[in-house]
Amino acid sequence: MTAQDRARESFRRLIDDGRQIVAAGGWDGDNYQRFPAADDYFRFRTEAMNLVRRTCGPDSDHYRELKRLAEAKESATNPFYLVHCLGVLEAAQRDFDAGLLFDLRALIAADVLGDFIEQAEQLLAAGYHVPAASLAGAVLEDMLRKLCEKHGVPVPASTKIDRLNTDLAKADVYDKLVLKRITSLADIRNNADHGHFDRFHRHDVDDMVNWVKRFGADYLQ
Repeated sequence: MTAQDRARESFRRLIDDGRQIVAAGGWDGDNYQRFPAADDYFRFRTEAMNLVRRTCGPDSDHYRELKRLAEAKESATNPFYLVHCLGVLEAAQRDFDAGLLFDLRALIAADVLGDFIEQAEQLLAAGYHVPAASLAGAVLEDMLRKLCEKHGVPVPASTKIDRLNTDLAKADVYDKLVLKRITSLADIRNNADHGHFDRFHRHDVDDMVNWVKRFGADYLQ
Protein backbone atom coordinates (compact mmCIF):
# COMPACT_ATOMS: atom_id res chain seq x y z
CA MET A 1 0.00 0.00 0.00
CA THR A 2 1.44 3.38 -1.00
CA ALA A 3 1.52 6.46 1.23
CA GLN A 4 -1.26 7.97 -0.90
CA ASP A 5 -3.39 4.84 -0.45
CA ARG A 6 -2.79 4.91 3.30
CA ALA A 7 -3.88 8.55 3.43
CA ARG A 8 -7.08 7.75 1.52
CA GLU A 9 -7.85 4.88 3.88
CA SER A 10 -7.23 7.11 6.89
CA PHE A 11 -9.65 9.71 5.52
CA ARG A 12 -12.30 7.06 4.86
CA ARG A 13 -11.98 5.49 8.30
CA LEU A 14 -12.01 8.75 10.22
CA ILE A 15 -14.91 10.24 8.26
CA ASP A 16 -16.95 7.07 8.80
CA ASP A 17 -16.20 7.35 12.51
CA GLY A 18 -17.29 10.99 12.61
CA ARG A 19 -20.50 10.32 10.72
CA GLN A 20 -21.40 7.54 13.14
CA ILE A 21 -20.87 9.84 16.13
CA VAL A 22 -22.97 12.59 14.56
CA ALA A 23 -25.74 10.15 13.62
CA ALA A 24 -25.77 8.68 17.13
CA GLY A 25 -26.28 12.18 18.49
CA GLY A 26 -29.37 12.64 16.31
CA TRP A 27 -28.01 15.55 14.25
CA ASP A 28 -30.82 17.03 12.14
CA GLY A 29 -28.84 19.63 10.24
CA ASP A 30 -29.24 22.30 12.91
CA ASN A 31 -28.83 20.63 16.28
CA TYR A 32 -28.33 17.37 18.14
CA GLN A 33 -30.91 15.45 20.11
CA ARG A 34 -28.01 14.74 22.48
CA PHE A 35 -24.52 16.14 22.23
CA PRO A 36 -21.59 13.82 21.46
CA ALA A 37 -19.41 12.90 24.44
CA ALA A 38 -16.58 15.34 25.09
CA ASP A 39 -13.93 12.62 24.79
CA ASP A 40 -15.30 11.62 21.37
CA TYR A 41 -15.07 15.25 20.27
CA PHE A 42 -11.49 15.70 21.48
CA ARG A 43 -10.34 12.39 20.01
CA PHE A 44 -11.96 12.99 16.64
CA ARG A 45 -10.67 16.56 16.39
CA THR A 46 -7.14 15.52 17.34
CA GLU A 47 -7.07 12.68 14.80
CA ALA A 48 -8.52 14.99 12.13
CA MET A 49 -5.88 17.64 12.81
CA ASN A 50 -3.10 15.08 12.64
CA LEU A 51 -4.34 13.60 9.37
CA VAL A 52 -4.97 16.96 7.70
CA ARG A 53 -1.60 18.32 8.81
CA ARG A 54 0.20 15.31 7.32
CA THR A 55 -1.73 15.22 4.06
CA CYS A 56 -2.67 18.84 3.38
CA GLY A 57 0.08 20.63 5.26
CA PRO A 58 0.11 22.92 8.30
CA ASP A 59 -0.50 25.97 6.09
CA SER A 60 -3.62 24.60 4.38
CA ASP A 61 -6.99 26.27 4.94
CA HIS A 62 -8.32 22.94 6.22
CA TYR A 63 -5.70 22.60 8.94
CA ARG A 64 -6.00 26.24 9.95
CA GLU A 65 -9.74 25.90 10.39
CA LEU A 66 -9.37 22.79 12.55
CA LYS A 67 -6.75 24.58 14.61
CA ARG A 68 -9.07 27.57 15.00
CA LEU A 69 -11.84 25.29 16.27
CA ALA A 70 -9.40 23.75 18.74
CA GLU A 71 -8.30 27.13 20.07
CA ALA A 72 -11.42 29.33 19.93
CA LYS A 73 -13.18 29.83 23.25
CA GLU A 74 -16.62 28.90 21.94
CA SER A 75 -15.50 25.67 20.26
CA ALA A 76 -12.44 24.39 22.15
CA THR A 77 -14.45 22.29 24.62
CA ASN A 78 -17.93 22.32 23.06
CA PRO A 79 -18.84 18.94 21.44
CA PHE A 80 -21.42 20.73 19.26
CA TYR A 81 -18.53 21.61 16.94
CA LEU A 82 -17.71 17.99 16.15
CA VAL A 83 -19.95 18.29 13.10
CA HIS A 84 -17.94 21.31 11.98
CA CYS A 85 -14.71 19.33 12.27
CA LEU A 86 -16.33 16.58 10.23
CA GLY A 87 -17.26 19.07 7.52
CA VAL A 88 -13.70 20.37 7.31
CA LEU A 89 -12.37 16.82 7.13
CA GLU A 90 -14.79 15.93 4.32
CA ALA A 91 -13.69 19.02 2.38
CA ALA A 92 -10.05 18.05 2.86
CA GLN A 93 -10.80 14.53 1.61
CA ARG A 94 -12.49 15.86 -1.54
CA ASP A 95 -9.57 18.16 -2.33
CA PHE A 96 -7.07 15.41 -1.57
CA ASP A 97 -8.85 12.94 -3.88
CA ALA A 98 -9.00 15.60 -6.60
CA GLY A 99 -5.23 16.04 -6.39
CA LEU A 100 -5.48 19.64 -5.24
CA LEU A 101 -3.50 19.32 -2.02
CA PHE A 102 -0.93 16.60 -1.67
CA ASP A 103 2.68 16.84 -2.75
CA LEU A 104 3.19 13.73 -4.90
CA ARG A 105 6.96 14.03 -4.61
CA ALA A 106 6.71 13.93 -0.82
CA LEU A 107 4.50 10.85 -0.93
CA ILE A 108 6.85 9.08 -3.35
CA ALA A 109 9.78 9.99 -1.11
CA ALA A 110 7.93 8.53 1.86
CA ASP A 111 7.40 5.30 -0.05
CA VAL A 112 11.09 5.10 -0.99
CA LEU A 113 12.18 5.71 2.58
CA GLY A 114 9.64 3.12 3.70
CA ASP A 115 11.34 0.59 1.42
CA PHE A 116 14.68 1.28 3.12
CA ILE A 117 13.11 0.91 6.56
CA GLU A 118 11.73 -2.46 5.47
CA GLN A 119 15.27 -3.46 4.45
CA ALA A 120 16.49 -2.46 7.92
CA GLU A 121 13.76 -4.63 9.45
CA GLN A 122 14.83 -7.54 7.26
CA LEU A 123 18.44 -7.11 8.38
CA LEU A 124 17.28 -7.17 12.00
CA ALA A 125 15.23 -10.30 11.42
CA ALA A 126 18.31 -11.97 9.94
CA GLY A 127 20.38 -11.03 12.99
CA TYR A 128 22.38 -8.18 11.44
CA HIS A 129 21.62 -5.34 13.83
CA VAL A 130 24.78 -3.32 13.05
CA PRO A 131 24.07 -2.71 9.35
CA ALA A 132 20.42 -2.20 10.26
CA ALA A 133 21.50 0.67 12.55
CA SER A 134 23.60 2.22 9.77
CA LEU A 135 20.73 2.00 7.29
CA ALA A 136 18.12 3.36 9.73
CA GLY A 137 20.46 6.26 10.53
CA ALA A 138 20.89 7.06 6.84
CA VAL A 139 17.10 7.03 6.40
CA LEU A 140 16.70 9.36 9.38
CA GLU A 141 19.27 11.79 7.97
CA ASP A 142 17.47 11.85 4.62
CA MET A 143 14.15 12.46 6.41
CA LEU A 144 15.67 15.43 8.22
CA ARG A 145 16.93 16.89 4.95
CA LYS A 146 13.48 16.57 3.41
CA LEU A 147 11.92 18.17 6.49
CA CYS A 148 14.31 21.11 6.12
CA GLU A 149 13.27 21.54 2.49
CA LYS A 150 9.60 21.27 3.43
CA HIS A 151 9.82 23.96 6.12
CA GLY A 152 12.25 26.31 4.41
CA VAL A 153 15.19 25.51 6.69
CA PRO A 154 18.52 25.99 4.82
CA VAL A 155 20.40 22.75 4.18
CA PRO A 156 24.22 23.02 3.98
CA ALA A 157 25.92 21.13 1.16
CA SER A 158 27.56 18.78 3.64
CA THR A 159 26.17 18.23 7.11
CA LYS A 160 25.29 15.59 9.69
CA ILE A 161 22.19 14.56 11.60
CA ASP A 162 23.14 16.71 14.59
CA ARG A 163 23.18 19.97 12.59
CA LEU A 164 19.93 19.20 10.77
CA ASN A 165 18.31 18.16 14.04
CA THR A 166 19.34 21.36 15.82
CA ASP A 167 18.18 23.60 12.97
CA LEU A 168 14.79 21.88 12.72
CA ALA A 169 14.21 22.17 16.47
CA LYS A 170 15.16 25.86 16.38
CA ALA A 171 12.59 26.33 13.60
CA ASP A 172 9.94 24.71 15.88
CA VAL A 173 9.33 21.86 13.44
CA TYR A 174 9.36 19.57 16.49
CA ASP A 175 9.96 19.89 20.23
CA LYS A 176 12.93 19.23 22.53
CA LEU A 177 11.83 15.67 23.28
CA VAL A 178 12.12 14.79 19.60
CA LEU A 179 15.42 16.67 19.43
CA LYS A 180 16.86 14.57 22.27
CA ARG A 181 15.57 11.33 20.79
CA ILE A 182 17.16 12.06 17.41
CA THR A 183 20.43 12.95 19.15
CA SER A 184 20.47 9.54 20.84
CA LEU A 185 19.71 7.76 17.55
CA ALA A 186 22.51 9.67 15.83
CA ASP A 187 24.89 8.27 18.46
CA ILE A 188 23.79 4.72 17.63
CA ARG A 189 24.28 5.35 13.92
CA ASN A 190 27.74 6.87 14.48
CA ASN A 191 28.81 3.97 16.68
CA ALA A 192 27.65 1.49 14.04
CA ASP A 193 29.47 3.36 11.26
CA HIS A 194 32.73 3.66 13.23
CA GLY A 195 32.97 0.14 14.59
CA HIS A 196 32.01 0.83 18.22
CA PHE A 197 29.72 -2.20 18.32
CA ASP A 198 29.93 -2.60 22.09
CA ARG A 199 28.19 0.73 22.67
CA PHE A 200 24.73 -0.40 21.53
CA HIS A 201 22.65 -3.57 21.45
CA ARG A 202 20.11 -5.34 19.25
CA HIS A 203 17.16 -3.97 21.26
CA ASP A 204 18.49 -0.41 20.76
CA VAL A 205 18.32 -0.91 17.01
CA ASP A 206 14.84 -2.44 17.24
CA ASP A 207 13.68 0.71 19.02
CA MET A 208 15.54 2.88 16.53
CA VAL A 209 13.92 1.34 13.46
CA ASN A 210 10.43 1.51 14.96
CA TRP A 211 10.90 5.12 16.05
CA VAL A 212 12.23 6.25 12.66
CA LYS A 213 9.24 4.63 10.99
CA ARG A 214 6.79 6.50 13.27
CA PHE A 215 8.72 9.75 12.84
CA GLY A 216 8.44 9.52 9.07
CA ALA A 217 4.71 8.87 9.27
CA ASP A 218 4.16 11.82 11.62
CA TYR A 219 6.36 14.46 10.00
CA LEU A 220 7.17 13.58 6.40
CA GLN A 221 3.85 12.49 4.90
